[in-house]
Amino acid sequence: MSNFSDFIGGGGGGGGLPVNIILGYSQTWVPPVDGNICIHVVGAGGGGRGVDNNSLSSGGAGGYCKKNSLAVTTSGSFTVVIGAGGGVANGGHGSNGGNSTFSGTGLSSTLTANGGVGSSSGSAGGTASNGDVNNTGGEGSISGGGAVGLTGTGNQGQNNNRDWHGGNCDVIGPESLIGYGYLCGGLGGRAMHAYSISNSYVTVTQSPDGNGGFLAGGGSYSVQNGGTYGQTMGGNGGIGGGGGGCNNTFTASRARGGYGGNGIVIIQYLPS
Repeated sequence: MSNFSDFIGGGGGGGGLPVNIILGYSQTWVPPVDGNICIHVVGAGGGGRGVDNNSLSSGGAGGYCKKNSLAVTTSGSFTVVIGAGGGVANGGHGSNGGNSTFSGTGLSSTLTANGGVGSSSGSAGGTASNGDVNNTGGEGSISGGGAVGLTGTGNQGQNNNRDWHGGNCDVIGPESLIGYGYLCGGLGGRAMHAYSISNSYVTVTQSPDGNGGFLAGGGSYSVQNGGTYGQTMGGNGGIGGGGGGCNNTFTASRARGGYGGNGIVIIQYLPS
């Protein structure tokens, strides 16, 4: 699950080359024009865990693989596999995120960004291989899911002076800056820990901004002191981000972690 809006930029530099081509599902991709492309591959995030014993755990983020430049022609062909975000179940662990891969004409080996681990003790981020850049995703934590790392290993969920949230992407900026070999992401979902909610049938989806931004982790949610009869849920990870964990002391059957974000491949034509 993700709140990232698909975008395709056209025009601009490079003689009208497409700026961003978003591949959000598995397919065969054929370059629309000749040129040099930058390839970004992101694995899917792991799902969060639902518990009734304060043992919050969130999903790890997907890995990040980048090919800086590859010459392509319209006669080439590439196989794209997009990993699915880790699923969740009431009162159970989240599943692992799926792997994303990109292979085809001119590549000597498959660009691979592995999915993050579903909620467990120290939910690891996915690894990456065969790119010019290969970064491991951020681990899940008690505060929320891990984030995708663009400059190094991705960030974990954070707890700074009770400012709890899922992992932030390590390069933060608006979608309008994405293009020509550059990516940026968003902030992690806000975590929320409530200590006095009880005997309520209200569905509580943690905080209104609990879902992670692009490449960021979902925030965790905890209801204590009796818990609530209503369904409680952790925040979902953004694209590639891990899902946040959830604790409901009334019953684990009403506690569900957040979904991990799906993977993605972004292709950017580079100016000549």
